[in-house]
Amino acid sequence: MAPAASRMGAKALYRILVVDDEKAVLEVIHEMIAGQGYRCESTTSSVDALQRIKREKYDAIVLDVFMPEISGMLFHAKLRMMDAELYKHTIFISGYVSLAELREHLNSSPAFLEKPFKAKDLVQMIAKTLPATPRNA
Repeated sequence: MAPAASRMGAKALYRILVVDDEKAVLEVIHEMIAGQGYRCESTTSSVDALQRIKREKYDAIVLDVFMPEISGMLFHAKLRMMDAELYKHTIFISGYVSLAELREHLNSSPAFLEKPFKAKDLVQMIAKTLPATPRNA
């Protein structure tokens, strides 16, 4: 197998969940991730995302901060109790980071991208955020 093909094969072992209430944004992010060879699932519902996490193991999560059902911050707190490993592999995204306290919290997170962001920035962030080995391997 060629080196590029083997890298793509290894990426396919990683499962990434994307949660964003804006359907158009969700679809673009999903395509960015899937286009890199990762297994990607996505949902516009934070409640649905929590249910999926109860049933499935994911290697990373891309999480919008502002969502109607459960905010990204509250979601992340729940995630800590449900799946401490996934909690450590969260990438926060937001286009609304004007509140000083929120910005400070997000800046303390090692993985935060402000919308709009470039595909290469998301891909690099995912590569840094993923665990060394896939959880389902």
